[in-house]
Amino acid sequence: MPANLPPEYLRTEAQFRAAKSTDERIELLEKMLALLPRHKGTDKLYGSLKAKLSKMKAEKSKKSATAKHSPDYRVEPEGAGQVVLVGAPNAGKSALLAALTNAQPEVTTYPFSTRQVLPGMMFYEDCPIQIVDTPSISEDFFDPLMLTLVRNADRALLVIDLSSDSVMEQPGWVVDVLEQKKVRMVGMDGERPAFEGSMRLLPTLVVANKADTEDAMDILEFVKEEWSAHFDIMPVSIHQPDTMQALKKRIFESLHIVRVYSKMQGKKADLTAPFILPVGATVLDFAQKVHRDFRDRFAYARVWGDDKVDGRRVSREYVVQDRDIIELHVS
Repeated sequence: MPANLPPEYLRTEAQFRAAKSTDERIELLEKMLALLPRHKGTDKLYGSLKAKLSKMKAEKSKKSATAKHSPDYRVEPEGAGQVVLVGAPNAGKSALLAALTNAQPEVTTYPFSTRQVLPGMMFYEDCPIQIVDTPSISEDFFDPLMLTLVRNADRALLVIDLSSDSVMEQPGWVVDVLEQKKVRMVGMDGERPAFEGSMRLLPTLVVANKADTEDAMDILEFVKEEWSAHFDIMPVSIHQPDTMQALKKRIFESLHIVRVYSKMQGKKADLTAPFILPVGATVLDFAQKVHRDFRDRFAYARVWGDDKVDGRRVSREYVVQDRDIIELHVS
């Protein structure tokens, strides 16, 4: 690693390594090139970054040229996790996406209005999570082009409409169709393997939408009798902000992740962009996330948190907790 790389460059490099979308990686590479000091010791690194940037831009251009010839069902994962919305026609998935994220889907009162996948970014506090709307699924229709997206998602929200006459049948339509496609929807409780043989196990929460409509709570009890043994069922309404906030929290918790903030020695912690780690990760995993060299050079760390002595010294075995502030010391 060249000498005298500024802290801002190292932070940008860590963000680049964590970035998942091509656009974000290109933007961060350009920023790294601007921050990189130019001297003999950085010539090789500068050339490497330029080559990587050129390659990424060429790949993006190629994808853009071919995208117009086929439906766009590929969504690059972004944020702390990718969650797909699936459900029967007119269940309210698009309206839910608009309420949870910055996306602006077309919201209609007629079925099958969503013909493409549409991603949006949801924020639970300071944690970005990608939510993706998908074409509707019924007992006799499933768009096979969306199968790869569903199989690769981290979680699913199975949206049902409490105001619909078919509300009791809607979960079964989706579950049965996906089961035939080797995707088994399972509850979000506990840790599960990703696959059983060739069967993808997709952790799923049933979102009982339009909970503010007449008789919705009575209908919800019938739905629970039928499906609560298989899934958690959460009533929501886009017109009830408390239910939407509770849904955001439930999605965040289902991903089994923690947010960790970096602090440089003698400076305030950077609380603008948390590092996302799986539950059970250690401070050594965090060190590698900040910079790949830091894992091998790790000496110790100091930790700040709500229930901790400020600046408590910890070793490499320390298991990070949500909202920890960590100051790394390397050799």
